Parts: sequence; C-alpha cells; structure tokens
Amino acid sequence: MALYARIEKIEEDERKVRYRYTDMSGGERTLLLDKESETVSSEGGVEDMLYRAVARKVAVAWVRDGIAPEKLLVQS
Repeated sequence: MALYARIEKIEEDERKVRYRYTDMSGGERTLLLDKESETVSSEGGVEDMLYRAVARKVAVAWVRDGIAPEKLLVQS
C-alpha cells in the first residue's frame, strides 16, 4: 500500500505542536505533539497506517533535531 501525506505545522506553544496532514485524496486530519511527554496523538481518533507513518515522521524529527519542523512529507 502506498502512503503519501503532506504535513504542516499549524500551531505551536511551549508545550505542544499541532500539525495538519493531507492525504492523497485531499482529506485533512490533525495530530498533536506533546513536547513534555514526547508523545504524538491523533486529534480525530483515527489511528490507521497513514496516521502511524505521519506520527513517526513528526516524532523522529522532534527527537533528532529538538525542534518542530514547519513542513514534512511522507512518501512510500
């Protein structure tokens, strides 16, 4: 199964970062990165393969760089 998502930071404060991601069909979802606990959660409750790929991409960037990137891309 091919995965594709454009990920964009839409809000950030000292404790959390909110991201919007768009899939191939144009559907939008959001997820939340909690900086303090270093966890990522789905705001819509959908935790499918695409969500897991997006969450992993955001988490890896956060842990590796210590900053919340403005934009990311998932392609497989």
